[in-house]
Amino acid sequence: MRIIITFLALGCASKTEVSDTGPSGGLPGMEDEVDCSTRSTEIPSTRGEVEGVWDTARDRFVFFGGDQGPPESCIPKPDFLDELWAFHPDCDNFERIEPEGDSPSPRTRHSITMDHARGRMLMHGGRSREGTSGPYDIKDDLWAYDLATDTWQELPSNEGPRARVTHSMVVAGNQLIVYGGNSTSSSTSYVPMADVWSYDIVSETWERLDADAAAGKRLFHAAAISDDGKTMYVFGGADENAYTGPFFSDLWSYDVSSGLWTELDDGSGPLGRIMPDLLFDGERNRLLLWSGHDDGNLGNTNEMWAWDLDGSGWTQIEDGDSYENPAFGFCNFPADFVDPDLNAPERRYFGAGAMSQDDIFIFGGKTDCGQINDVWTWSLRDEEWSERSPATSGEVCLRSFADGCESLCF
Repeated sequence: MRIIITFLALGCASKTEVSDTGPSGGLPGMEDEVDCSTRSTEIPSTRGEVEGVWDTARDRFVFFGGDQGPPESCIPKPDFLDELWAFHPDCDNFERIEPEGDSPSPRTRHSITMDHARGRMLMHGGRSREGTSGPYDIKDDLWAYDLATDTWQELPSNEGPRARVTHSMVVAGNQLIVYGGNSTSSSTSYVPMADVWSYDIVSETWERLDADAAAGKRLFHAAAISDDGKTMYVFGGADENAYTGPFFSDLWSYDVSSGLWTELDDGSGPLGRIMPDLLFDGERNRLLLWSGHDDGNLGNTNEMWAWDLDGSGWTQIEDGDSYENPAFGFCNFPADFVDPDLNAPERRYFGAGAMSQDDIFIFGGKTDCGQINDVWTWSLRDEEWSERSPATSGEVCLRSFADGCESLCF
């Protein structure tokens, strides 16, 4: 039996676990109390195009990079970041991590995944730009972040995939699998790819597994890996018409050992969308799909969907916001454009998402009202949201004020 006792110390709640056998199996005893009053009160700026992982050994949500530049009249004005942060759920606080030694350059639209066996966060690709216009610098570098020592290491990456952004990446055993993405440096056009690459984490060498995957050319899609590392799942995304649509709503599986692609669903559930999060829930044998920008009236979404891997298909398990009234014109929305679901996070895309044993953690992303910096958790057991750290901006007006809103964001 485990009992959770909550203490209040200087306004901070700290949790202590009590075991009926004691920490070493002997007499009952207590673990050390967490003193939240000693934790940092600093919070990251609002940002989108950020990626992260769940660090099981240290019980923290770690995320890197992103764009903190607020858009002007709905036009992006990127400000690229190389910041590394952790969110600690025991005290619901952020920690700015500043590793010693070499670190990756500022970037967005990179891909990040967790290498559980080696306790590392892996990062590949991304883009940045000097100035406010012109082509982007598209990156092909590969980095490993050691979560135990809080240090970065650039990995050997010769003869690998061409530089890219908005691709997917998972770790399957000793392989890092990279699929698709966009290879152009243009800010107005896209060149989606259909290649699949494997990076041998032991020998530190690249191999192209497939030049033209059956799942096709795509970017802005999401991917997840099964707990046994045998199957990668891919959902959604877009082709060269990204941002205008229609977006993809198909779901595929990829057998890592054979290289065989199988289309599991051709669009029976969620609307097509770009830049969502897809997570594998092994305990319940399902995939969970959260957020993204879809083909519907609202665009940005805060729906939650589940795909039953036992064969029952898609189920919508969180409705999210509902559409109320049309826009007046480009970047001009009425206050009641949406009826917000106050029990769910703000609608968004391009945020960070990661899964612990019991919860999905989300941070940041791009919203109708700019960018955001909140943290929420989705309970896998109770199937409900909890706000852990509020946003400083980026939410629609009606989410913060019951009335008096003159437009969607003010």
